[in-house]
Amino acid sequence: MYKATSRILLCGVLCSLICFSHFAIHAQQLATASIDGTVTDPSGSSVAGVVVKLTNPSQGTVLAYTTKKDGLFSFTTLGAANYILSFTPPSGFAPWQQLVILYVGQSRSIPVQLQLAGNQTRVQVEGNARQGVDTTTSVVGGVINARQIDTLPLNGRNYLELAYLVPGNAPAPNFDPTKENTVVVSSAGQFGRGGSVTIDGANNNDDVVGGSLVNIPEDAVQEFQIATNRFSAELGGSGSAVINVVTKQGTNQLHGGIATYERDKVLQGLPATYDPSVGSTPPFHRQQYAGDIGGPFRRNQAWWFVAMEDRQQLGADLVGVRNTANKTIDRLFATAPLHDYLSTERLDWQVTNRDRVDFRESLELEDDLSQSQLDRALGTAAYRQTAINHLQGLTADWVHIFSPTVVNRLSFADNNFINTTSPLSAAPQISYPDLDDGATYRVPQQTKQFRLEGNDAVTWSHHNHTLSFGGEIEAVDADFNLGVFQQGNIQAVEDFPDFDRNGDGKVNDNDLLFAVALRSSTPTKPLLLPNNNNYHVAGFAEDDWKALPSLVLNLGLRWGMDTNLNNLSWYNQRNPIVQPFYHGTRHREYNDWGPRVGFNFSVNQNLSIHGGYGIYYDRILLEVMSLEKGFDGRALALNVTAGNAVTDQNGNPVYLNPNGTF
Repeated sequence: MYKATSRILLCGVLCSLICFSHFAIHAQQLATASIDGTVTDPSGSSVAGVVVKLTNPSQGTVLAYTTKKDGLFSFTTLGAANYILSFTPPSGFAPWQQLVILYVGQSRSIPVQLQLAGNQTRVQVEGNARQGVDTTTSVVGGVINARQIDTLPLNGRNYLELAYLVPGNAPAPNFDPTKENTVVVSSAGQFGRGGSVTIDGANNNDDVVGGSLVNIPEDAVQEFQIATNRFSAELGGSGSAVINVVTKQGTNQLHGGIATYERDKVLQGLPATYDPSVGSTPPFHRQQYAGDIGGPFRRNQAWWFVAMEDRQQLGADLVGVRNTANKTIDRLFATAPLHDYLSTERLDWQVTNRDRVDFRESLELEDDLSQSQLDRALGTAAYRQTAINHLQGLTADWVHIFSPTVVNRLSFADNNFINTTSPLSAAPQISYPDLDDGATYRVPQQTKQFRLEGNDAVTWSHHNHTLSFGGEIEAVDADFNLGVFQQGNIQAVEDFPDFDRNGDGKVNDNDLLFAVALRSSTPTKPLLLPNNNNYHVAGFAEDDWKALPSLVLNLGLRWGMDTNLNNLSWYNQRNPIVQPFYHGTRHREYNDWGPRVGFNFSVNQNLSIHGGYGIYYDRILLEVMSLEKGFDGRALALNVTAGNAVTDQNGNPVYLNPNGTF
């Protein structure tokens, strides 16, 4: 079926010198990070009894750890933030303090060598501009940090476009009528619909056709990580890249901002395909209003944050017009409005020293008028579509610290959307050799998705091992209302007639040649596919083992199962036309095992060698699989003169009128 298995072998050597932070490679793959290290004395021996405190100065929260004989310390399941790491050693040693900048998905290993008492407290400040190369994991990717999101210009303010700064990533073509205004990222040349996007650890992917779902305001994004290869066993549902987004939180200080962004055609560069023979420049006008604010409900304990953005845009589509008098296809611009409203609200609550609860809600309301997918180089103004997309995402996380070395994270998420795509005209699609006219046969269509998700992961730091294990379950319900081929698709042989084929003394569209036409056998009834349910269950185990001071092994195993992988929900209603192509029987697949093996050998802090091997499974797309039910189509072999009678497969006469109707 559609679900594909990709086997990626990364046995190359990835060596680099000191690199900028957004090209640094990090370890963890969810919306968390970790810090660990070893405390030693001037002779290099481990020091026990050192009180290690990790403070988030913006929220006033403190985590504590006391080293044992091995001198090791570890803090896991951390949010991306700036931290103060302080060490209070036993008598005889001077205190130590360090500023640590922790990015999403990052695993920092910090060696600390104490000085003898009598010296002043050692304070080490870590710069934000440059980072050493990763020395703990084999994952390939990068992080786009808060400073880049705040300062780099973005035409349209979609933060996902910054993913193109990471090597190996590029824009991917949109693959579905519902994704005309969605940013799709292609990693390592792969098709973008197979990638995965998570927001605060919650699944934000379209299980109907692929790609991401709800967008969030740029001012609500703290930072995000993109992992293009060799990600851990904790993540699945992608044979391509994984993008982990972390949203901003409130702090102990009330802060916020408002902004407006204005752009019109004077500031808008002409598209690369612009043809000056059109005689005019495309109209364009965009206004974006943005604002965010956050602060404390209660200092050092509870915080809130809200961000909103409204985009109102009037763009243009290049369209064609058949000039039958001159037998030319003239080009002009048709206006294409777009309205997109985004909001994100977040609440964070440090309930106790051992418990923290986070809530987030994101909403997107978008409607637009845009060009339908073209089968020819150009389409008419009528060959366009309107789209309405309403999307919402909810998340709730509970992090519980059983001990300084054992942390559990329990998460719940709800993700739902409804989109409706409608044609501008009520006419069949007529594809001339150089122009698409009428309404595309791909619409109207409406899709719905409702997904509930729950996952739990335990992280245990034990000596030189960081163990993590857990599982997840997702329940997806999708409904499809597909009106494809209801109005039909006609393939014309010529743009304009050149001969009086019907003998009426005139050369007009009544003399056009048509090759073939397709139309649904039930043109008044759309294809309804309700209750396309799928349950996804998965479990994983991961061990990041520091086998040697300079060698880290990343060992993991993941198992997953989708109940509707082989289209079991619609298999008994399969189209008899395609029955001869079926082989074997349908059953659930319980053998989707995904081992992950990686290594990182650090020559020094500026040079590392890493690689690995993994088996990854793409997510299944419910609409693509459900279409296996098929359409009972009707093929018409037309006579050389349009308007003459032909018959369908049952021998009944069918007429094609000059205006393209049957």
